Amino acid sequence: MKKGVKNSMERNLLANFITILLIILIPSCKEASHHESNNNSHVPSQMKYTGIKYTTIDSLENGFKFNINSIDTFTNEKSKVIQVDFKVASSDLFWKELKTQGIEALYISLSCIGLKKYTSPINYYSEKFLSLHDDFLLIKEGNRIFNCSIPIRSLELSKGIHELNLIIEAIPVRFKQDSLKSDLKEVDYFSHKPVASKKIKFQINAPELIYTSIEVLKFKLNTKVCDPSKYDYAFGGTGFPDLFWDIQCGEDYIYHSPQIKNVIQYTKPYQSTYFLCTPDDKITIRAVDFDKGPFNTQHDIIETWSGKINDINIDHPDTFAFGNLEYLIVRRKEPNKAPDKRRKNK
Repeated sequence: MKKGVKNSMERNLLANFITILLIILIPSCKEASHHESNNNSHVPSQMKYTGIKYTTIDSLENGFKFNINSIDTFTNEKSKVIQVDFKVASSDLFWKELKTQGIEALYISLSCIGLKKYTSPINYYSEKFLSLHDDFLLIKEGNRIFNCSIPIRSLELSKGIHELNLIIEAIPVRFKQDSLKSDLKEVDYFSHKPVASKKIKFQINAPELIYTSIEVLKFKLNTKVCDPSKYDYAFGGTGFPDLFWDIQCGEDYIYHSPQIKNVIQYTKPYQSTYFLCTPDDKITIRAVDFDKGPFNTQHDIIETWSGKINDINIDHPDTFAFGNLEYLIVRRKEPNKAPDKRRKNK
């Protein structure tokens, strides 16, 4: 065989192989994207710190110190928040004393009280297990910087000036001795009594809170860009996705609808539970394929819409068409009378 012919055949075989590989690897649907409302393209106007003055009310710092660097309110990528930046410092002598008491670690907790009390969550890796790499877990002496965000909506304050109390605590933690993994420890108990704490007071100008709900009337997959049959990978699957939708406000999971099986169109309207948000909080609505079985343990996000609450109409439904969705029809709903339980100005 001539060398030129042989090279030509090799190139053809390689080209055919690449074509087959691309057919296998190219996904059946466009990757789910975040559809952002046009009103969200600008940079939040309050990203720059201005600083809030505070007064220390009480502190317990025996070999363990809290130094507050700044407190401010601004809008981050998800919510209108109170941002608290602080540093902790502890000595080797302090930790040696803790070890004699059987205390192996300290968990940093932050709480703030409005009408409701906000407490920073414990980041369990799984039930009763903590990672030694947890940002809020301390296991030895030294300095650590913390950046904590408190969603203002979580305090349920009325619009205007409020004086708030903030408490930062170092909570003793003891682990069970039979933990199997070096970087994961099973918690034996959290103490109710902190070994160090700092309590301060400060004022904020709370924004308006909106008490609202979101109704999804219907949505449909865009079969021109998305092959719906490819979402059903379960053994003996029915062929099309099992659809539902959910909603988040900031990082808070608000609601998910019932699933409708083996469809490309979700036609039954459902309304979310009512929730509080500021005009600047990020609202996220997702169209989802329910997956729960031996082969799939995680739901497939088909498409995501995100924006601010005022991007959705009350008077009439809004229709959004984007990405893997031919349409998403939603509207806001408000109660006949919003509850007047929010903390009044002081």
